[in-house]
Amino acid sequence: MRTTSPLEVSVRDAMVTVAPGQSLFSTLRELEISTFELLVQSNGAMPKVILEDGSAPFSLDNVGELKTRLNDEDVRVCALLLGTDFGSDQAQQHTLWATQAVRAAHTLGANAVRIDTATANRVLSPAQAREAFVRGILPVLEATADTAVDLGIENHGRISNDPAWLQATFDSVGDPRLGLTLDVGNLYWWGHPLSSLYALIESLAPRARHTHIKSIAYPPEMRETQREIGFEYARYNAPVDRGDIDMKRVVEILHAAGYNRTLCLENEFLGALSPEERIATTRREAQFLRGAQTS
Repeated sequence: MRTTSPLEVSVRDAMVTVAPGQSLFSTLRELEISTFELLVQSNGAMPKVILEDGSAPFSLDNVGELKTRLNDEDVRVCALLLGTDFGSDQAQQHTLWATQAVRAAHTLGANAVRIDTATANRVLSPAQAREAFVRGILPVLEATADTAVDLGIENHGRISNDPAWLQATFDSVGDPRLGLTLDVGNLYWWGHPLSSLYALIESLAPRARHTHIKSIAYPPEMRETQREIGFEYARYNAPVDRGDIDMKRVVEILHAAGYNRTLCLENEFLGALSPEERIATTRREAQFLRGAQTS
């Protein structure tokens, strides 16, 4: 069902630079953003929820305390981010980690948990990586069936930006709670020509449970070519208001697919900027995404 309400802009906490004496929450206010994606490490730590004293005291062990602080700060978590690897020798631990994270998301009122299908096990073929992922994720879905929290595979890396691979994975799992953390920048990174990108996003949008929003600015003569995967990304990645991807069109596609969650900024170029420039750029990107929904 088509949605029409403006999509809220959120940001990955890993992309927010917290100055000494400030907190993640005060920095979010400076960015004029009140919703964020929460990084959770495999040991349960939440290292980017930094407080004024420089500490990061929250983890999967004290989610209730984090919820209280979020309420006090009038800030919301839209999703949790995990770097799962179900093809590694830590697969069982990662299944437990993901299960605990879904429970935490439920407590925090977050809609989704971003998960990964990538693996450091380079011996596995794409088909074997899919089999390992399915073995790891099915117990998570079963153990958390009483929650309304979705799991969103990020199309990320060489394997899961392949639409055929993704579809085969969804078919193998067969649970509607498994969808996508749809990263439009990663699809472009994979080498898809710009003109074919929107049809691809349209085909994937019904699976979107969460998003990562970023862009790339290739030279004009390269935009419509089939580029090698990741071609000079460090050189050409760009703010969403200065990249090639038409974000107004992306939002329209998401609306048409019934998506009603956030547009989560993942501005990976920020490392080249000063702390002050990072704040100004992220604020400008958020304003741009809001404006793209009203113009």
